[in-house]
Amino acid sequence: MLQFVTSIAALLCLAGGVLALLLARRERRALATRERLLTLTRPENTAAGKVGPVAILPHVDRLLPRWLRRRLFQAGIEIEINQLTLIVLGYGGLCVLLFIPFGFLVTAITAMAIAGVAIGILDFAAARRMTAFSLAMPGFLDRVRQLVVVGNSLSVALARATNSSPSILVEFFSPPIRRIANGAGVAESINQLAEDLDQHDLRLFGTAIETNLRFGGSLTAVLANLIENMRRRSAVDREIRSNTSQIRASAWILGLLPLIVSSIVMTTNPSYTRYFIDEPMGHNFLIYAALSEAIGAFLMRSIVRVNY
Repeated sequence: MLQFVTSIAALLCLAGGVLALLLARRERRALATRERLLTLTRPENTAAGKVGPVAILPHVDRLLPRWLRRRLFQAGIEIEINQLTLIVLGYGGLCVLLFIPFGFLVTAITAMAIAGVAIGILDFAAARRMTAFSLAMPGFLDRVRQLVVVGNSLSVALARATNSSPSILVEFFSPPIRRIANGAGVAESINQLAEDLDQHDLRLFGTAIETNLRFGGSLTAVLANLIENMRRRSAVDREIRSNTSQIRASAWILGLLPLIVSSIVMTTNPSYTRYFIDEPMGHNFLIYAALSEAIGAFLMRSIVRVNY
């Protein structure tokens, strides 16, 4: 039964990879057709040079869940469809190779461990970049406020403030600035960025702009209050992290201690671990230990993490 389930999973992975390749091939043909039509309708493109390719493969946003797309965007990681295909095929091939000598249990635990580590690394990278983004937002909004005070329009103030901002802000604000330059609304572009990043400060900024455009009033005063609230929130965040540092250290120790002890036991006494691989009761103990570790890590993260 377990071999049948694993075979079905491997076939599904292979079918997903084949489907992604077929979609890439169809998108490549459609792009080639569009380029030929542009060449026929605009002969000057041929004299100036070939039309640059926009995207040879379909965008990966069609295939990934929304939460994963958002974390990848926050972490600054772009995955194309061919890279996603290689990852899926490699992951499925690794599971098949592990299943042949070790069986279903070891394969399932290894697959879940690899997926958990990858998601943890992605979450850490995204959280680190979002922290840097939040710390740079008060200074950015202050520059926008000063530029608006001296007579610049909001769109011009955003563009000039972005040019003199840290790289993390330039990376995220460049697409909204381009959309605004091409005719999109300022509030609409900022709200779109806030939705993509799921960032609280940007939502407040977009709401302030939208309210000012609809009802009028002094935008500089609203920005000044928003900057003050952001700085107070940052100070509260630093105080909370300082007060909970001991709890977070204890959570890390409690979470890593079982893994370290089990690694030491496996290294010093390999025959002891054969019981968990060969015996059915050992399989149950291993599953119980893995589930307990995962549930404990989730609960400790929920206790230590502060949402406000």
